[in-house]
Amino acid sequence: MKRLLLACTLTVALSGCASRIATSDSPYEIAFRWEHSISDYVRSRPLVWGGTVYVGADDNALHALEAGQGEEIWSYLTEDNITSSPVVVGDTLCFGSWDGNVYALNPTSGELRWSYPTGGWVSGSPAAGEDIVYIGSHDHFFYALWAADGVLMWRTRTMGPISGGVALDDTAVYFGSMDNYVYALDRIDGSLRWRTRTRGDILGAPTVVEGTVYVGSCDHHVYALDASTGEVRWVKDVGAAVETTPAVVGNTLYVGTNGGELLALSTRNGARSWAFQAEAIIRSSPVIWRDLVIFGSDDHNAYALDRKTGEEVWKYTTAKAIVAAPTVSGDALYFCSSDQPGPYGVLKQVHAFSLAER
Repeated sequence: MKRLLLACTLTVALSGCASRIATSDSPYEIAFRWEHSISDYVRSRPLVWGGTVYVGADDNALHALEAGQGEEIWSYLTEDNITSSPVVVGDTLCFGSWDGNVYALNPTSGELRWSYPTGGWVSGSPAAGEDIVYIGSHDHFFYALWAADGVLMWRTRTMGPISGGVALDDTAVYFGSMDNYVYALDRIDGSLRWRTRTRGDILGAPTVVEGTVYVGSCDHHVYALDASTGEVRWVKDVGAAVETTPAVVGNTLYVGTNGGELLALSTRNGARSWAFQAEAIIRSSPVIWRDLVIFGSDDHNAYALDRKTGEEVWKYTTAKAIVAAPTVSGDALYFCSSDQPGPYGVLKQVHAFSLAER
């Protein structure tokens, strides 16, 4: 039986932390708000909904934090790590756990509404559309569940574990598998529309924009596929495995690599516009805020770059790797790190900053 933990852990919001921020001459200001400590490291992307920040952690719990000050409201304990970023469908909060279950909670109280067992780890993040939750599992199956009660709508088998997230358009659901394929399934019945093979595992979610599916593979390539047919439009060799989900704005695609590069590529043909070199691999998928591209790295830093030039605008250093994508909500930036509490002090894994023009 899962149990609900109502707890309050230490939250610190000190202006002195601003000394850890490096800025350049930029029209934007990114200012420290608060940090929050969890008892283990955090590898899930924050969700912000209704004034609450939701994050899963390797302490096996999903944590609900007050968005303004970072105080913990509640936490819900599962039986294994949570790297899945939750989604809200109607008034239900859904996410997966490495214990093999998909969970649905009341987002206000954290009370369990339902859980659905799969046959493997559920490490990737769900997507939601029209009261249906779409999510993959390491048991090789991709699931569509009714958000209201967790009843199975359909499931479709692939040939490998599904560890990453999901993209949707009006009629199809797109995801990658560790069988090296990108899949497109019908959202209504789960039937296969197409699958396109790469030469490596696909660990990140695809991005679908205006009829094109963009996805990275561990075969060191980024692919642009026709969303209707799966036909390859272009392939770009980026020199290292890609675990991140591409971000697309206008005619530019932004993606991080295990070579430590954040790349800006043309959506038309994959041509490189610029590259930024971090000091370690980039598993944190980039997000866009105005003219900035924001992401984290295993080098312990969160970065903001000018998305037109790749110039570093801002950097914030944590104690350990930043694995998950950051989240921008309104005028606030949230990201998580894999800091672990140790004998030399309390480390913070959830970080919040304000975003503004100067």
